[in-house]
Amino acid sequence: MISSDYTVSVNDPVGRLAANITERWLLGLRETNPAIIDIFRERDKKPYRDLLPWSGEFAGKYITGAYYIYKLTHDRRIHDEISGFIRELISTQAEDGYLGCYCRDCRLTGAFSQNPDEKNGTWDSWSHYHIMLGMLLWYGETGDDALLASVKKAAGLFISKFYNKDAVSRWIVDIGSSEMNLSVLHAFALLYNITKNKDYLDFALNITDDLTDERAGDYIRSSSKGEEYYQCAKPRWESLHIIMGLVELYRATDNKTYLDTAAHIFYSILKTDVHNTGAFSTNEQAVGTPFKKGAIETCCVIAYNALAVEIYKLTGDTDIIDHLELALYNACMGAWSPTGRWSTYDTPMEGYKYSNTTSIVFQSRPGSPELNCCSVNAPRGIGMLSEWGVTEDDGVIYINSFASASVRCENGAILNIGGQYPYSGEIAVSAEKFSGDICVRIPSWSKDTIIETGGRKIPVLSSGYLSVHCPGSIEIHLSLDFSLRYLSGKEDFEGRTSVYKGPLLLGMDTQSSGNIDLTDRYSINKSEIEAARYSFDETGCSLNLGSGAALKDFAHLGISGGFYTTWLNIV
Repeated sequence: MISSDYTVSVNDPVGRLAANITERWLLGLRETNPAIIDIFRERDKKPYRDLLPWSGEFAGKYITGAYYIYKLTHDRRIHDEISGFIRELISTQAEDGYLGCYCRDCRLTGAFSQNPDEKNGTWDSWSHYHIMLGMLLWYGETGDDALLASVKKAAGLFISKFYNKDAVSRWIVDIGSSEMNLSVLHAFALLYNITKNKDYLDFALNITDDLTDERAGDYIRSSSKGEEYYQCAKPRWESLHIIMGLVELYRATDNKTYLDTAAHIFYSILKTDVHNTGAFSTNEQAVGTPFKKGAIETCCVIAYNALAVEIYKLTGDTDIIDHLELALYNACMGAWSPTGRWSTYDTPMEGYKYSNTTSIVFQSRPGSPELNCCSVNAPRGIGMLSEWGVTEDDGVIYINSFASASVRCENGAILNIGGQYPYSGEIAVSAEKFSGDICVRIPSWSKDTIIETGGRKIPVLSSGYLSVHCPGSIEIHLSLDFSLRYLSGKEDFEGRTSVYKGPLLLGMDTQSSGNIDLTDRYSINKSEIEAARYSFDETGCSLNLGSGAALKDFAHLGISGGFYTTWLNIV
């Protein structure tokens, strides 16, 4: 599967948020948080900066998130801003290829500049990975050889330092934090698939030997035994970037073991650890249940969704798209203020939405008051829609998302998708300049779907893809079933229920609760919910109960700072 040239409408909820993120977060970040680059330029100056183990990742996650928002909006200002940012970042690269923020004696050793003899502290390789990934994405977009040259230079440093007889640290796992630092596997596999330089493939394969170390996750062996991801040695979210490296190794080698491992881990998490919001992780890892309270970190959601996109491209499984849609409209959009000015570290199923600049303020440093692992990563969660919204494979077009968008396909087809999705299930699709099959995704939650084309109505009773032949141009109208659906809670949410309408999770906050005390064991009659009046506008949707209370979509719950819950006492 390949993604098409996808541009979301500015009138679409995702489009509005992407535009706000562009205006109020992405543009001007270098000026508002100058340390994002200056930590690289001044790495050898004393006194050394007080840095986090992952401080070097901020630049890489920023350019990666900006890339995906650009692919969704095609806002030229993002392109120009990031082009300048990357040029400046490259100017800080050391002669030996180092693109980190620690002093000369600590380069890729795991040590902080203040304590060069104390290892196992920094995520220096992890930070290089994120920078290399971001540059490779922008290289694919711009064809700018300077970006590829910079990544090659950084790769050369790794090759000189690891997996050879002259290496100071024989293995990357020796520098500690293996679930983070081994993620550079993904960058090397990507670099090989771009350049076909066997040195990069050999290095990536050496990392797979590292993975079998007791200090690493041993994911291939664990998956081959049928163990769930939460049962492996390293079930934290960062390891999913390593798993994406295995996907890329499958593309490089055609060794199905790599794909089988990645797919097993993806589906294991989908089965055991995805919350009602579509978010992955409890306290930053897999725990074997989605019904426990604990921090649901934005970075975890994004890593899992990125893996989901890669597995979808190789399998075409629409269950993956169902997950991505659920996560986009709830977990990812719900992690942002609709203003696009701030995002969260933790977006719980019940509680409060705190800006990551306050909830993980310990990551703030002089010169970078707003930078933390999630603030720079959160745009990617929105922009990745560009990767799966409309895809192509072997001449067939696959429509996966019903967000209002215009699409130009590689085969020359032009698509326009219109409607008021995700608030309404009435969607219009037009296609022109294309003769061939268009496969329209039928969500698993739409139990009574009708597709109309050429004056003919086609009832659809099952989920998956419905193939429609386009003879050059065509108009397709979809009516998706937006009947309410219910999910029963367990464990920490035993006896409570979540409510969905279309792809949206609904809930209640202090603004919408009327006279209901959300701290008490209130109850709502199911019949009252079923009879509620449904309304929506650009500020979201509401299910208005007769009592004066209302259920609202998750993306807009708690945005004024009030308490909210998605687990209701329904009787």
